[in-house]
Amino acid sequence: MAITSSPLLSLLLLALLSHSSSSAAQNHSAVINISAVEAAVRDRAFELLRRTNQLVAVAPLPGPVAASGGGADVEASALRVRSNSLWADGVNETAATADTAGFTVPPRVVPAPFARRVDVVFVRFLLPDGAALFAAPQGYALAAPVVALLAYDVSSGPNGSEVALRALGAPVRVEFGNLSLSSSLNATQAPRCVTFAAASGKAVATHAMASATACAVTGTGHYGVAVRLEVPPPPTPTPAAVRQRWWAWTVVAGAGGVVALSFLAVTVAGAVRWSRRRRRDEMELRAAAGEELGRMAVRGSRMPSAKMVRTRPEMEEGSPLPWRR
Repeated sequence: MAITSSPLLSLLLLALLSHSSSSAAQNHSAVINISAVEAAVRDRAFELLRRTNQLVAVAPLPGPVAASGGGADVEASALRVRSNSLWADGVNETAATADTAGFTVPPRVVPAPFARRVDVVFVRFLLPDGAALFAAPQGYALAAPVVALLAYDVSSGPNGSEVALRALGAPVRVEFGNLSLSSSLNATQAPRCVTFAAASGKAVATHAMASATACAVTGTGHYGVAVRLEVPPPPTPTPAAVRQRWWAWTVVAGAGGVVALSFLAVTVAGAVRWSRRRRRDEMELRAAAGEELGRMAVRGSRMPSAKMVRTRPEMEEGSPLPWRR
């Protein structure tokens, strides 16, 4: 028996391991794609910014680079700026037209940790690939491509290390352009800004928008715009369903009443029996404390009887004489 059961146990363990590995692969696929896309954009931006400090368009990516990025459809731009210029003047890379995405870094922004030269990279994960990489909060839907505002220390090496931009004055502003507020979304409330975790692509916080198409953020990160979906009203029940529901409630109420009455009857009967038993026990205790009477059988019943008379009878004055033989 043990010989035949061991292969079966091994198969079960292999099935469980394969299921857990597939689930883990699905959970981490978005993280791998996000990091791969951002690494590909970073490398391409470093290559283009060697010849200029102006804003350059990074995407579309070359074929091998796009393949290493998981094939996601993105738009990206990059800009190299010195930290003292970033602190004094900031960066304004929003187009004049409102339908174009961009960002504005106000003055009094510092890189953390400190870096002398910083490459600011702006990445847009276009839909529908962006919706597959970033999960909107429950009950919401993405209304614009998710953007990533990233910064890298140029002097740390050929690939650069990622740094954060901390706004000590006015907040950083991210412009999303036109929002996809189509009738299919059934939006019932105003859009909200969403902050995503870079490690998992899940929404971690939401806040109100600074304007109709822009969000105010604290620095670098992954941001998006989501709208709450309308919850469809429940269907109106048909008369047959109403009658069936009332019939079910009547049956349940009747059964519950019968059970309640039965329980009450059993409880009352038990209480009466317990009261009688208690009184009988008290009488027996009182009888045991005094002189015990004898027992005699009268027509099949045992009744208490006295074995002797404590006081002898005496003739009272004026009573007739006893009859004698």
